[in-house]
Amino acid sequence: MEQKYQIGTISGKIIWDVEKIQKDISQYVIKEYNTFQLLEENPFYGNEQYAMSTDISIPLIVVELKKGKEKLIDGNHRLFKANKSGHKTIAAHYLSEEEHKKYIVEYDEKLYEKIVEEF
Repeated sequence: MEQKYQIGTISGKIIWDVEKIQKDISQYVIKEYNTFQLLEENPFYGNEQYAMSTDISIPLIVVELKKGKEKLIDGNHRLFKANKSGHKTIAAHYLSEEEHKKYIVEYDEKLYEKIVEEF
């Protein structure tokens, strides 16, 4: 099963091929994020029971949409578990704007910029 993540606005959507990112993941830097703050910015609406069974030692994936604006695109369940379990920080692979764009399905520069502004 292909793993994808998407965000959308009235103008369209951005879809990342998370499976491809995971294949290349070792080349990207790992940062520590404040668990509570990251969860505030990326609310969890998933299956809490499943979330509590996930392995929080696997780093999340966060992308830089634009300067000062980041988005969690993989690891929502792990983030929820880490926060619920009292962890103050969690590790995440960080991909800059330039790094993550190559993983966007059908990338269009103008559409990307418009969606990020609206998001």
